[in-house]
Amino acid sequence: MRISVHRTYHLLSAAVCTASCYAAAESYCIYTTPSSNEAALRQAAAALLPPKAELYVKKLPYECKSKEDAALQADAIAAGVTELPCLVISDAEGAYAVLRMEGLTQQAVEQAAKTAQAPNRKQTAEQRRLNAQIHLLCAKLGIGEPSDPELEQIVTTCKELMAHPQATTEQQQFIGYRCLYPALLLQYTRGYTGAHTPYTEAKLLEAIAALEAARDLNRETKIGKQAFAERERLRAARREARKYE
Repeated sequence: MRISVHRTYHLLSAAVCTASCYAAAESYCIYTTPSSNEAALRQAAAALLPPKAELYVKKLPYECKSKEDAALQADAIAAGVTELPCLVISDAEGAYAVLRMEGLTQQAVEQAAKTAQAPNRKQTAEQRRLNAQIHLLCAKLGIGEPSDPELEQIVTTCKELMAHPQATTEQQQFIGYRCLYPALLLQYTRGYTGAHTPYTEAKLLEAIAALEAARDLNRETKIGKQAFAERERLRAARREARKYE
């Protein structure tokens, strides 16, 4: 089973391996499917690891149906998991190597230690954490109905992630259009009871601003074009509504 960052974004998407997967030195965690033979995987990995090495197993759900599922998937995204089953090697700073379980050798495990010293390790880890947080945002919006306080926190988190110094234009556009805009629109919808109030007017304007900001980051991308089309749809709807005012 493969895990795609783009696919998990649209799963209505725990920043690093949970603390239980870490130790003072290296620790090892097998990510696998719910139907896998855990005992066999443990045995295969343990034969290649240092004596008394900490070894954990995490079974990722096939689908994202709950916030618990989303947290597990986000954990895997942050660790760099793209294929199952795999072995993730971590140290005090987090996950630094992901090895396929199929055909895994002791030499591969030993050579993976070099990855911990990679010059771009921190930047790569931060990108994975951002992707994991985006996945969680999508899950919070798409699974169940967020409460008003939860919705407010989602809006705050969206703005924080968009302002992150390492957030790419692609990530900013995705957050703005797929997460922030719908969250603000939901706040507006919940507050609207047949007539505008200062609150609903402010929320509508804020939602439109988020939509336009996502569009203007890059109008030539898929999301940029979608945001443009959505903005034009809102204009048309507004013109139609004025006929009845």
